[in-house]
Amino acid sequence: MDVKAAVVISKDWKSDFLSFVSDRLEQIEKDYPMESMDDISKSLFANRSDIMGQAALALIEKKFGHLLDQQYCQCPHCLRRIKAKSKKVKREIQVLVGAVTLYRPYFYCHSCQFGFYPLDEALGLSKRKIQPDIQELEAWLAAEMPYETSSETLDRCAGIQVSNHHIHDVANEISQDLQILDVCPGKEEIQRQIDTISEGKFRRPILMIGLDGAHAPTRPEPSPRKGPRGKGEWKEVKGFRLYLLNSERIVHLISWHQIKNDKELAADLLRIKQAALIPEEKVRICVIGDGAPWIWNRIEELFPDAKMVLDYYHCSEYLYDTAHAQYGKNSQKAQEWVEATLTRLFSNNIEQIITGIKRMKPASDSAKEQIDKTIGYLSERTDKVNYGALKRGGYHIGSGGIESSNKFISNVRLKRSGAWWYPTNANNLLKLRCAKYNGTFDRIMTEVKRKNKPAYSQKRLGELRLVVDNS
Repeated sequence: MDVKAAVVISKDWKSDFLSFVSDRLEQIEKDYPMESMDDISKSLFANRSDIMGQAALALIEKKFGHLLDQQYCQCPHCLRRIKAKSKKVKREIQVLVGAVTLYRPYFYCHSCQFGFYPLDEALGLSKRKIQPDIQELEAWLAAEMPYETSSETLDRCAGIQVSNHHIHDVANEISQDLQILDVCPGKEEIQRQIDTISEGKFRRPILMIGLDGAHAPTRPEPSPRKGPRGKGEWKEVKGFRLYLLNSERIVHLISWHQIKNDKELAADLLRIKQAALIPEEKVRICVIGDGAPWIWNRIEELFPDAKMVLDYYHCSEYLYDTAHAQYGKNSQKAQEWVEATLTRLFSNNIEQIITGIKRMKPASDSAKEQIDKTIGYLSERTDKVNYGALKRGGYHIGSGGIESSNKFISNVRLKRSGAWWYPTNANNLLKLRCAKYNGTFDRIMTEVKRKNKPAYSQKRLGELRLVVDNS
């Protein structure tokens, strides 16, 4: 049977805090110069942790005073009534506003051989000394900058001292179990974006799916933190980006980048499709990428009715290479041929272009090699280069959307001087970066905090019943 007792709250919780602040301000005045606003600000910042930590403790006493003095509680496993140990257990925690020292009762069920702290459960404390609010900030900073710089930033801006190794471990712990749907916005948010763009329009909005890859420096895992780490290797970070077109503006929906093979990336895109995050009946889907076979082999299976576009700039590179090999680099003849060919390309005359290139008499062996490459490249992609019709339909013909996503999400963070990544750690960091720019970082952290409750919360057989009996 649950027993409810009157909650006893110390009447002095506020006066104790005010007395502490008064004493501390007097001490600050003695210890620090007060010649300018800069002096005053620095003195308060130096003592900020102690003052705010004491404020946090005062509020804990007000809100959870009954748990600080709790005498009895039910075991979360067998529901047996247990008496607290005679001596309270000290615990020091670090939160964003400062350091807090807690003395709280400990309960141990001899039948279940299980010990627990009800106050820790009520406050949602993590196992670490550093608490979730700081861990969230650690992950946010780690997603943006090197771990050492993140550590310096926390110290300078918040007066919180954590090592770069701690930030590294926290970021990986938070992100290691994240999957693609965790970092994607929900159906309602995507639908809201589509509805906003569709308002007052006759045609359905265009949803672009850009796919591309970028290389990142990796090293074998596991390897020692110090000492020889094995030969590094550049591996491809494959990714895709989904965005809506609204006149000349891109409306970002989803980015996802991972060191994976094409089958694994296609499986992730399939998960988005199966989760109905893409309302295919409400948008015109267009897939754009370069000539890499891994892109088209998978995407045509997932979106057979979508427009398929070969990136215009990749296509034009082949034409320029052919012209330079045949007529001389930067020659007048080469420029004229490219401009004429691109004009025919925008007139949807791809078959005539291929026929014309086939009739070329190679000026050299290297020209013949390039001509053959271009013929093969264009012949395999004749259905993806109708640029004139695509432009009139409002579709993008350049892959700038996914190229910028590659650079912004992958390259900016992974390609650092001296950085060589375990693929696992690189993928974990990429998940956080994708979450940030998909607008789901806060949602992820809320879920992580929910999962990382004290261990006994996850083991309990039923709802934890607290018996507050301090009489």
